[in-house]
Amino acid sequence: MGFLGQLWTLVAAAALAVAAPARPMPRAVSSAVLGELTLFAEYAAASYCTNNINSTGNAVACSGDYCPLVQPDLFSSTDFGDVAGFFAVDPTNKLLVLSFRGSRTISTWIANLDFGATDASSLCDGCKAHSGFLKSWESVSDELTSQIASAKSTYPSYTLVLTGHSFGAAVAALGATALRNAGYDLDLYTYGQPRVGSTALAEYMTNQGVWRVTHTMDLVPRLPPASWGFSHASPEYWITSGNDVTVTTGDITEIVGVGSTAGNAGASGTSVEAHNWYIVHIDGCQ
Repeated sequence: MGFLGQLWTLVAAAALAVAAPARPMPRAVSSAVLGELTLFAEYAAASYCTNNINSTGNAVACSGDYCPLVQPDLFSSTDFGDVAGFFAVDPTNKLLVLSFRGSRTISTWIANLDFGATDASSLCDGCKAHSGFLKSWESVSDELTSQIASAKSTYPSYTLVLTGHSFGAAVAALGATALRNAGYDLDLYTYGQPRVGSTALAEYMTNQGVWRVTHTMDLVPRLPPASWGFSHASPEYWITSGNDVTVTTGDITEIVGVGSTAGNAGASGTSVEAHNWYIVHIDGCQ
């Protein structure tokens, strides 16, 4: 399981509280948007493949054909420690992609469960963030910022993109906020992202821009519970098709509203299995 699995199910069972659904503001998702969501879902999936984590200067590839779009002409992937993933240069699409892996080690599981809200004034005034996720970003921020600065110097016209699934999505979300504050122009794509902070932080991230993707009744985006003071940025791109089903433009609903209780948060029931399928089998390399 890419993130909290059955342990999170037990933690959440007594804590989840869903308010009356806010009115969703659905918007059409174009084929171009679906193409972008697919590409970066595959980049997120590639972070689970150990061959990409443990190599430098090699092509990014996935066993089991989990990321066919990202294999051609891709190079320069680097490992950045227990908060794992890779930083890749994609000359085909003119991208610099920083992809964070979901939970796989004891250290990242500990970070998942360190869900106290901590001061995040380093990101925005009056903001609080999930303590474990913020510590995880801070543990790699200096190294990654240095790599990004070097890559942008070499490829100034390339678009910087941060992505990740589950725990990786949370780290990507906070990292993108910090990097934007430092002056970097970037895009953020998250898949199955848990809530990462307070309403003030969610509003700040919304103003910066985010592509936040959820899937049916996936449990993880509902955690930590809103009743504990955590919120989500807007918009949400909610995939409504089932597991192992090819996603079409008609299967994705864009829902606008910080902390919305529509979409994934308003769906009846919960599912751990839905956390695995985000356009592709996103943690298939596990």
